[in-house]
Amino acid sequence: MADAEKTLLPKLEFFCSTGISRMDLARTLSYDPALLKISLQNRIIPAYNYLKSLLLSEDKVMKILKNKPWIFLENLSKNVVPNIELLRELGMPPSGIALLLAHAPNIVMKKHELFSEIVGEVKELGFEPMKSSFVSAIRVLSGKKTIWSRSSEAYRKWGWSEDDILSAFKLNPMCMTNSEKKIMETMEFLVNKMGWPSASIAKYPTVVCLSLEGRIIPRCSVVKVLFSKGLMVEENFSLASVLCPAEKPFLERFVIRYLDQIPQLSNVYKRKVDIHDIDD
Repeated sequence: MADAEKTLLPKLEFFCSTGISRMDLARTLSYDPALLKISLQNRIIPAYNYLKSLLLSEDKVMKILKNKPWIFLENLSKNVVPNIELLRELGMPPSGIALLLAHAPNIVMKKHELFSEIVGEVKELGFEPMKSSFVSAIRVLSGKKTIWSRSSEAYRKWGWSEDDILSAFKLNPMCMTNSEKKIMETMEFLVNKMGWPSASIAKYPTVVCLSLEGRIIPRCSVVKVLFSKGLMVEENFSLASVLCPAEKPFLERFVIRYLDQIPQLSNVYKRKVDIHDIDD
């Protein structure tokens, strides 16, 4: 049985020194009590310092400790260190490595041979290690093959070819992680209710990742009103110009500038007024 004062107390004190709250620490240790069995000096502190050198933030290391503590149980020199070194050799900047480590530390824990294969596949597809999309592609291709198959099948139902799917993946890898329900509902709305060609959506796959209720429908409702009033006849707009901009630029272009003509337009955007209730 562990000597509480000699072995457990120093570990608890160290974990608390990282900034994790006592409540979160209690949850973490109850979820993975093996953290109290490994060596503080030989495993926990070296792992913490290594992660901190990569993440450049104590807060980010604390979040990993709180949410994905199993990386501290790993012998980092076996897979994690070689995997990180591979990314460095390819030219991935510290920000990219930190991004992958912060959001998916389980991926850098994969066996080095498997990790190398995934990274090689991402590179062959034309992704550049200097860009964040390289990290996103690693995350997607590290996932279950069934997820890719499910997403591909959903897009094919809307007429996308294999080239369309691959092109969309290259533009935004995360479009291949959406659920079938999310893909089908978004495509149904954009194609059947808004009239955008399915092939054009393949050119802007980011839109499939956006919230249907929180972003797509409110913005498209505004566009429908503007069309019904004949105010966008000469507007040079596209799917991307409506759905991709941040909120402020969208509001300035499509809402604020038309409030004199359509005072209720702001409420249409906020979904407080149905487009059919706008006065003619």
